[in-house]
Amino acid sequence: MSHKVYHPLGESLIRQLAFIDKNCTEFISSYFSSDTREYLNFFYKYTHEVQKYLLSFSALSEDISVVPKIFIESQVSLMYLDNKETEQFTICFPDQSDPDKGNISFLSPVGSQLLLRSAGEKLVLTTPGGSTEVIIKEIKFKSNW
Repeated sequence: MSHKVYHPLGESLIRQLAFIDKNCTEFISSYFSSDTREYLNFFYKYTHEVQKYLLSFSALSEDISVVPKIFIESQVSLMYLDNKETEQFTICFPDQSDPDKGNISFLSPVGSQLLLRSAGEKLVLTTPGGSTEVIIKEIKFKSNW
């Protein structure tokens, strides 16, 4: 006998995959004017990582507030290494983007650099204001669906 267990994280990731599949071409034509192959690879890599995570996902044992990588709908806590200040972002779809509220699109320069990174990872984040070294302190799931 099979028991299906509703789990907000699993359901959200499945909806994301369907949404990206349906809208990938529109995203590329609306947001990117050059090298569409690079962006097709970007979407492929993201969907592949989500599918891989879902295959190992156990709805009975997963804590929905903790995710191993930055997925869309993740709340990310970054620490800037130069001044030790922290900042939180929620990675979202473009139509939910509101930088003043900390919601940044996964297609934005910062969002795309953070996507699929892991907690504890250090990286040089390139922003419109220049480059800065950060460490990813915490990743939490925050569904907006």
